[in-house]
Amino acid sequence: MIKPYFISATLVPAFYFMVGVVFTFVPEIPSADLKIPYEKIKIPLLFTQEIGIFFIIFSILIRQIYNISKEVYLLMNNTFKFVLLLSALISPYLYYYTKAPQLCVIFGINIFFIALLQYEKVKAKK
Repeated sequence: MIKPYFISATLVPAFYFMVGVVFTFVPEIPSADLKIPYEKIKIPLLFTQEIGIFFIIFSILIRQIYNISKEVYLLMNNTFKFVLLLSALISPYLYYYTKAPQLCVIFGINIFFIALLQYEKVKAKK
């Protein structure tokens, strides 16, 4: 019997790893996009780097869980969806203040990842 391959175990970590690298090593780019237009307050670069480290750790954990056990990966599917939902809900809130169109794209990507995880869960139960 062929073991199932979950594409989300590659796409989600790859996306969050790439975003984490940008947030960690070039924090000026996301910080400039997330500034409030009518105020001079900018998101501190250290905070942006902390978010990048979180994204890198999140991507490594997801991939390692998948590599160790596909059954545990499926059991943690709801947890991954919850974390992605929280991450998705932050985007509209930040968009309201910053009007950065990148946040709408990130919101859509997170919703796509949630739908992909749900699809794989349903497919694995069959």
